[in-house]
Amino acid sequence: MKPDVGHLYAVLRKWAVAGNARPQTYTQLSHDYQARTGELFEPHGSWDAPLGELNNLLASVGAPALSALVILNETKEPGDGFWGCALNVPARPKKEIDRLTVWSGIVADIGKFNWPASLP
Repeated sequence: MKPDVGHLYAVLRKWAVAGNARPQTYTQLSHDYQARTGELFEPHGSWDAPLGELNNLLASVGAPALSALVILNETKEPGDGFWGCALNVPARPKKEIDRLTVWSGIVADIGKFNWPASLP
């Protein structure tokens, strides 16, 4: 069994519209998803495929990659699996400053986007 993309969208949409699109950890994602659905998925290894699938669905309607809000606790930025996972996510920039600039831009776009109540 894998996380439902519709419920995943609802969790991340809540993060996106709750003020200023503040990134949160995979652990928080697991907790928020469980609170919504009653289903627990481990923070490590459960989310990469569903987040990529969600980003591809969002890219098809011109929306930014919501999974930019999901970060590693250790680095406070998305993991390597984020970069290049969908059409709306570029390949991982080699330089740290470039990577952080691109990621910050995606997070800013998330905060400005008018997210519909349900997955587009």
